[in-house]
Amino acid sequence: MERADLLDLNGKIFADQGKALNTVASPNVKVIVVGIWESLQHKRTNLLEECPKHTCQELPCLDTVGRKPCQMPLALKAGVFYDKVSNVTIWGNHSTTQVPDFLIARINGLPVKEVIKDHKWLEDKFTEIVQKRGGVLIKKWGRSSAASTAMSIVDAIRSLVTPTSEGDWFSSGV
Repeated sequence: MERADLLDLNGKIFADQGKALNTVASPNVKVIVVGIWESLQHKRTNLLEECPKHTCQELPCLDTVGRKPCQMPLALKAGVFYDKVSNVTIWGNHSTTQVPDFLIARINGLPVKEVIKDHKWLEDKFTEIVQKRGGVLIKKWGRSSAASTAMSIVDAIRSLVTPTSEGDWFSSGV
């Protein structure tokens, strides 16, 4: 299936979900929209058009799917556990065009470039690792990782209900 066809099909699915939410869900329900970044706004629009009793603030888009894939290589390179990597941001679509931002990320509270002295690795290899992670998983397992998305949903919900650590942030499309 061509990507454009997939995006169109997904848009229709989100419209149907919006109709169902509008019909049976409490106005207080919280919904996280998960999907390909380039189509999230389109999906949210389809969902909201069919679900007028819910506000945009009740429909955040999942952005945490890129956080751990960005944290993990930095943590491994620095020899620390991934939770020591903070202030992670990934710009762009969740694909080979995304750009992990190591310039603002921190390891144990320090700028990444102060902890990881191999700046060539940061500028070249790190970005490539993050960009190609999805393809590596598909090649290894023969399918995309639903577990990765599921963990990202858990992380997002945890971030929505638990105060963010001082000096760190939580990303979400709103």
